Amino acid sequence: MGIIELVDQSAATALDHAATLQDHLKTAGTSATMAECRAEMHQLVGDIVSLRNAAELLKRAHDAA
Repeated sequence: MGIIELVDQSAATALDHAATLQDHLKTAGTSATMAECRAEMHQLVGDIVSLRNAAELLKRAHDAA
């Protein structure tokens, strides 16, 4: 698997996770469920930031080549 495919797959996974969290938030009835969703969202945001940073580094490396 090449780098482009890996980044694409990671982005797709993050989007799927976000959709799942959105569904959970719609049906969350208890504060425990909300806390769980909040923790998952925090991790997802971190994953997306990491993905964005990786994409930026790849872009810079490509531009320098």
